[in-house]
Amino acid sequence: MRAVSAPSALEVPPGGTGTVPLEVRNTGDVIDELTVQVLGVPADAVDVSPRRVVLFPDATAHVQLTFTLPEDFPAGTHVLSVVLTGRVAGPAPAPLPVELTVPAHPRARLTAVPTLVRARRRAAYTVQAANTGNVPLDLALRTLDTDRALTATLTPSTLHVPVGAAATSTVVVHAPRRLLGSDQDRTVRVRTDGATGDVTLTLRHRPLVGRGVVTVLVLLAILAAWAAAMWFGMRMALGAEPVAKAVAGSFYAATLGAGGVPDGALAKEGAVPAAVGAALAGTVTSAVDGEGVGRMTVDALRRTRDGLVVVSSAATQADGTYTMSGLFPGPYLVRVQADGHTPVWYPAAAGDGAARAVHAAAQQTTEGVDLRVEGDPASLTGTVDVGQTTREVAVEVTATAAWVGADPALTWTTSTQDGTYLFDGLPAPGTYALTFAAEGYTATTTTERVLGGQERIATAVRLGAGAGQVAGVVTDGSRPLGGVTVTTTVDGTEVEVGTPTVGDVGRFVLPALPTPATYVLTFAREGYGTQTLVVDLAAGEQRADARVVLPAGAGTVTGRVVDGTGAGLGGVRVGAGGSGGSTTTLTAGDVGAFTLAGVGAGELTLTFTKDGYTPTTVAVDASGGSAGTVTLRHAVGTVTGRVLRAGGGVAGMSVQATDGAEVRTTTSAQSGAHGAGTYSLDGLHAGRWTVSVLGADGRVLTTALVTVTGGGTARTDLTVPGP
Repeated sequence: MRAVSAPSALEVPPGGTGTVPLEVRNTGDVIDELTVQVLGVPADAVDVSPRRVVLFPDATAHVQLTFTLPEDFPAGTHVLSVVLTGRVAGPAPAPLPVELTVPAHPRARLTAVPTLVRARRRAAYTVQAANTGNVPLDLALRTLDTDRALTATLTPSTLHVPVGAAATSTVVVHAPRRLLGSDQDRTVRVRTDGATGDVTLTLRHRPLVGRGVVTVLVLLAILAAWAAAMWFGMRMALGAEPVAKAVAGSFYAATLGAGGVPDGALAKEGAVPAAVGAALAGTVTSAVDGEGVGRMTVDALRRTRDGLVVVSSAATQADGTYTMSGLFPGPYLVRVQADGHTPVWYPAAAGDGAARAVHAAAQQTTEGVDLRVEGDPASLTGTVDVGQTTREVAVEVTATAAWVGADPALTWTTSTQDGTYLFDGLPAPGTYALTFAAEGYTATTTTERVLGGQERIATAVRLGAGAGQVAGVVTDGSRPLGGVTVTTTVDGTEVEVGTPTVGDVGRFVLPALPTPATYVLTFAREGYGTQTLVVDLAAGEQRADARVVLPAGAGTVTGRVVDGTGAGLGGVRVGAGGSGGSTTTLTAGDVGAFTLAGVGAGELTLTFTKDGYTPTTVAVDASGGSAGTVTLRHAVGTVTGRVLRAGGGVAGMSVQATDGAEVRTTTSAQSGAHGAGTYSLDGLHAGRWTVSVLGADGRVLTTALVTVTGGGTARTDLTVPGP
């Protein structure tokens, strides 16, 4: 199999695309299927078309590599390896190197928080510079004051911003002192070379004595002058009669005669008649479910020469009712509004132009001023507790419209993720019935009401599970064993059953166990060793497959297994050499603890194994009964191979492996088990590693991705270009 590439070098800008054509020829004697891979660039950044090619002998096919790079792809030259793999056995062709050059694309974006500050002399702002390009930036910030009335200080004024990161600077603006006047906006622009757009900072400059204070003083002076003029006028006009709270009788002498009083005039002495105020009342309901909506603001407005003026306001009660009293008789426009709801004008208008006035009559309550509101779509989220379980329980949550006459199609269904559910876009205001169902659990229903645009957190729900059961048989290794006591703990109370000695010999049943839960079953009989069994019951689970072997003997060994950090390690298999007994460390409660019963007296060898960890063997004196604390270390792996050029091994080449956080380096040897150019990288933790060969100038010549498994050895040969 042979491949020819033209060109062997490619330049692709960030966010752009580029193509490399390949010509592939089958130089073998049989039909072969070719797979093309590109190493050294993320898999989602390159498209191989077609990825697999079937060729007859001496047949030729064309493959196109299309590179699509993200905006933040690092600048520089990246050496990629095009690997051709065939299904027919034979020598694999050398990887084809392709140099991908990504030009530098420096870009930055400036933002500020806040952008407007109201102050008398000093204001502080935080300016953030975000690097949106593909190379690190050193930015020098500077300020520009358009009216030269402010002084600005930048701390720091120079920022170093890595790719994809952001850095901040504090801008402190000082303004001269102002004595009188109104607020005045002054601006300062912050800019830097290479940034997209400037940031404008606004200082709303306040005077020492505000315009409002001056206005109040002028009004007080006007009122004092008006009062003095009125007092002087009344004194001159009514100087012949004593000053009183009621108009003098002589005021009506010209029309009613001496001593006459008009109808409805207030008496100087005695009780004052009831007020002539009016009231408006009604109910605000939801356009979705027709139920009353509380916490809405209802306003009564009157048209004046200066426009609409709010005369009175009231808040709706929980059932949507409201009352506005103390209104002067006359016509009013009524409006209802609240956050998350579209304002509505009586009777059902979107604006005041189409609204109809409501007449408020003196000493009366005008009822029936009802309005219907529609809110923005709401969301409803909550949590579901399924109890203590080691298994993932998916709870199906259904939200159904719960108002009278609701469309049955108004139903939404979702599943919990890590115990949390979310319904978005619910019509509001509305009431919804939430139903929670999961296998093995009792279905539960709750009711929640959402208002317009509300992000409501529903009451947490705990699902009750059905009772579980554990059943099985106890043997001595060859036949059922009766007379065995089986004990466990249920909600802090010890429960005990026994195996029969006649009939269904050795059979035991522990019924009506609360679930989900983890139970530790202890099996004991005189003359036999004690055994424990950890059973993890899911919700309502019925298990009948427990098999327990009680070995002869009465020795018991206990201990605990931890990892390298000292934390308990569950799920570790503990085996006793020679006795045949084994157990598993606890995964709940006292995590890592174990009890191995039924072992003989004397020295015992315990073996501890778990996937991903190095097996450990410990010698224990069974008569002591304790193995103490045993530590298991994470298993590590090895990557080996050869550095090749033109089919031959190359010694003295620098080989580097990295997982993005750790870097390991070695040098290819003069000789080895597989010839010159052999290299070995030991002590690599499990995971994906990038293995590269570096030239004398530190440039990457070829690279490959390798998956390392704990305790395993991965082999990969690296071919560098050249004759």
